[in-house]
Amino acid sequence: MNQNVVIILASGSPRRKDLLMQAGLEFEVVISDVEESVTKDIPEEVVIELSEQKCRAVTDEFIRKTPKSISDLIDVRKGGILVIGADTVVSMDKAILGKPADSKEAFKMLMNLSGKTHEVYTGVSCKILQYNEYTEGLIETDSFSFYSETKVNMYPFNEYEALDYIATGEPMDKAGAYGIQGIGERLVESISGDYNNVVGFPLSRFMKELSEREYITYE
Repeated sequence: MNQNVVIILASGSPRRKDLLMQAGLEFEVVISDVEESVTKDIPEEVVIELSEQKCRAVTDEFIRKTPKSISDLIDVRKGGILVIGADTVVSMDKAILGKPADSKEAFKMLMNLSGKTHEVYTGVSCKILQYNEYTEGLIETDSFSFYSETKVNMYPFNEYEALDYIATGEPMDKAGAYGIQGIGERLVESISGDYNNVVGFPLSRFMKELSEREYITYE
């Protein structure tokens, strides 16, 4: 596999970082400090909106810099930069479940999910920057966004099982109060769709998008 752009992940998520590494991609992490603002209420629209905000914040930061200031990252005269923003939400009956504020809220979320099917949506937004000789700086030359949906079927579990899981601490920084890639896997009966999407990044779809646009090529 040949990677034809420098990839920037605009996220501090260790799970997204691990997935990109798993794919064999080389990338840098630049965490977006954008203050998220949601104007949508449909889950698939929310994840696109938030992923675009994260991507745009990092993209704008690169555009404001001079080529000299980012020369340690990329030879801007020869290559381009692809910035990735991503956001994941859990939805039950179209209502979005965020990260629990405390153990009480985590318990409420988990008991609501018990024995039911819910959806996990991840939105991905990418912008491509390339060097422009006329402006002697970086300009945006391409962009694309998509979302992926996975249905998750949970085993029925009682309050003691939920409390035992909460005691591990894992639910507290997870949307929907569980992590399928961790201890929370024991609560999941089955899924329909991309497993990695539930983890936090639809890797297969992303790689397909890069290949179609020739940002990665195979010999």
